[in-house]
Amino acid sequence: MLFNILTLLGGLVAFATANQTRIPRCCNALQSIDELRGKVYLPGSDTYADRMETYFSKSAALEPWCMLLPSTAEDVSLIVKDLVANNCPFGVRSGGHSSHPLSNSVEKGITIDFAFISGHMNATTWNPDTGLVSIQPGGRWQDVYDVLTPHGITVAGGRAGSVGVGGFLSGGGISFFAASHGWACDTIANYEVVLADGSIAYANAQDNPDLWQALKGAGANLGLVTRFDMFPIELAGPSEGIIWGGNMIFGSESGSDLINALVDFTDNVYKDENSSASVSFSYQPKLAGGMVGLVSIENTLGLSKPKAFNGFYGIGAALNDTTRIDTMSALSRELSEGQPMGFRNMFITASFKNDPRPMKYALDKVNKLNAELEEITLTLSANFTTVYTVQPVTKSIIEKSIAKGGNVMGLDRYVDDGNGILFLLIVSTDHAEVERLAIPRAEALVRDVEAYAKELDLEREWKYLNYAHGSQDAIATVGEEALGKLQAASAKYDPHRVFQRLRTSGFKIPRDK
Repeated sequence: MLFNILTLLGGLVAFATANQTRIPRCCNALQSIDELRGKVYLPGSDTYADRMETYFSKSAALEPWCMLLPSTAEDVSLIVKDLVANNCPFGVRSGGHSSHPLSNSVEKGITIDFAFISGHMNATTWNPDTGLVSIQPGGRWQDVYDVLTPHGITVAGGRAGSVGVGGFLSGGGISFFAASHGWACDTIANYEVVLADGSIAYANAQDNPDLWQALKGAGANLGLVTRFDMFPIELAGPSEGIIWGGNMIFGSESGSDLINALVDFTDNVYKDENSSASVSFSYQPKLAGGMVGLVSIENTLGLSKPKAFNGFYGIGAALNDTTRIDTMSALSRELSEGQPMGFRNMFITASFKNDPRPMKYALDKVNKLNAELEEITLTLSANFTTVYTVQPVTKSIIEKSIAKGGNVMGLDRYVDDGNGILFLLIVSTDHAEVERLAIPRAEALVRDVEAYAKELDLEREWKYLNYAHGSQDAIATVGEEALGKLQAASAKYDPHRVFQRLRTSGFKIPRDK
């Protein structure tokens, strides 16, 4: 027995020693590159500590061997070449808004952080000569809108200003302009991207068109995008850059009416593609009544209360209504206020055809989940909230994507089925044990909703990459055709599978059988 214990201890010491050797080898190699001096940060440094505090979800904030904060595409090129040469695992982070472990950071490896701090890769530039907006991956949408609003233009970006540019666009991107312009990734004219061999390439409709299409919705599976060149969108009021929108809050008794109104909106939004809507049910135990229904509505032409929203206004007087004519900057800032940082967050998603029954079924299940979490948190003296959101993925959104060159999200296979609904469940808590107990319950809830939708012949396999939980193999749900395009692009532009093998954060492309 003593021999076995000593052998085990010796093995652990050897493993730890090897691991510690690898840490300085990878980080020291990067520090030795002249162009990267002052851009590699080790644990214990102020910048390292500060960056760890900027993750939206504590669950995702893994502590790497070191952090890299590049300033240029050339920096990224040097980083990729060195990581490959030294066989170093790495992760990639933009705004840090993802929720689960390994979504945007790593523990056993190096995190490449496209930081949203001065001097790094977060700039937004409007070039009237080219007619394009150039955005670096480390920016946050709030900063993008603040730059563009004075010009009376915007882009199809995140609705909450705190969301990061890189991850949002790489995963698809739902914006206020989805009905009129398709997914945000479909409005990208050109990518500047560092490939697995460290070369800096450009992908657009003329140059590397297969890569251009494959980058739209694939995450960081094919390279590290260092610049997105996007088509601008003109806003009403050229000098103000205004839209109309905000939130309406209803009591929990209006849940069924809100869902019915969303179904009607989804089926009729093709008549007004400048309007967008989503419905959420937010449960906060410390609020009177706990659950409230929230409708987020916007009109990008700045029209107040257009007919598209009659179903929501017909429900009755809202408890609160913040809708108004305002700037993109102000509206995105308001939506960010509803997403506080510092909690342990879990996102899990599903999709189905536009029908009220799965949504009402899910609402009942969420109410039961809330009751279970109430008991758990009471015992642990902890806090939690849940948010259940449904929003349209319409036939017209998919058709816009197809018309603009297509993407690899796989939704074109559903175009003949009509309109769909994207489902998202968020559980947030300040306690690790609550998170541990909530995860299997939330997973079971979503599986139950999917099974119910299947019974009604309403199911869709597709999982939205930006909402998927780590337990959901999102890229495997894009369908055979889209997956084939991804696998072909990966084989061509990353033949040694660097972004499948060394990149340990994010979702991966399933291997070709």
